[in-house]
Amino acid sequence: MKIWRKADFDEYKLKSLLLSDIKYAENRLKVSLPKAYLELLMEQNGGQIIYNAHPSPVATDWGDSYVQVEYIMGIGKENGILENSYFINEWGLPEGLILFNGDGHSWLAFDYRKVQSDPEIVYVESDSGKLVKLTLSFEEFLSNLYVEEEEEFDFDGSFEYKFYSQEEFERLLEKNESEELVIALGTLSQGDVDEEWLGKQLVLLSKHPDPYIRSEVASNVWNYLTYRLDDDTLLQLIETFRVDMDSDIRMLGEMIVEKLNYSFDQLKEDIHLRGMVSFSLNGSIYHLNNHSGQWHLSDSERDLQSFGTVEELLDQAVIEGKTLEQIWNEVKIL
Repeated sequence: MKIWRKADFDEYKLKSLLLSDIKYAENRLKVSLPKAYLELLMEQNGGQIIYNAHPSPVATDWGDSYVQVEYIMGIGKENGILENSYFINEWGLPEGLILFNGDGHSWLAFDYRKVQSDPEIVYVESDSGKLVKLTLSFEEFLSNLYVEEEEEFDFDGSFEYKFYSQEEFERLLEKNESEELVIALGTLSQGDVDEEWLGKQLVLLSKHPDPYIRSEVASNVWNYLTYRLDDDTLLQLIETFRVDMDSDIRMLGEMIVEKLNYSFDQLKEDIHLRGMVSFSLNGSIYHLNNHSGQWHLSDSERDLQSFGTVEELLDQAVIEGKTLEQIWNEVKIL
């Protein structure tokens, strides 16, 4: 079956698969991967596909009669199924699923919850917890793929990205314009803004009567602001999130705590699994990443130090005269 799309750049296309890679993955995941899946990966180890949809027996949370499928993950540590444990924990998904497609809010997975081989294929939505069986096998899943024609969007170029000033945001607060407050909050959280002022607005909004606004505050803090806000502001926000009536907001509060307590042992685990970790130290952003056959310590502009192995990176990389382990208590993870 011809399935792979030819693309100039494909982040999901991994290095060619060896039999040893398959054995390693199955030992690590403690399952036998489907034969049809492995045969597909021997042709190409993951990537974009020429189809974009699979029928769904029930409507998705978006109201569609199909689920989107634009790529299939191969076997690898970055953009591959060996990231499975990270995403299961990150999105609170059921143990026993092995994800091969998804964006955080929805996933396609091999369902190994009751078996160790020949799994069914399921569709999972993180926000609602909905889990739907699609097919009895991966082979059947492949045979059902098709191209869903997307509606054309008539874009006239009139969209304008709006930046909100402090005064405009405060006026929205006075008027209690909930929908626009959420938009402005996202814009400010990702932009160049007075962080002391923003922290005060977040503390105020974390106690807003509208749970949607409180949820957006918690989400923006976790996604964009844990390394930017001062410790006192973060502590106030965490304590508020922890006692919120909304369970999702309480969960985000705990996730913020986990990010703030991110240990050097977690760094070692994640860099092996994901191939990249970013953090802030004394106002500067640094990245640990793997490219061009080497492991690098980088800033926003260039590679600062390069090493042959991830172990050398972790042991020998130096910032301000100190090793990563020595400075790790002072960093904030992005």
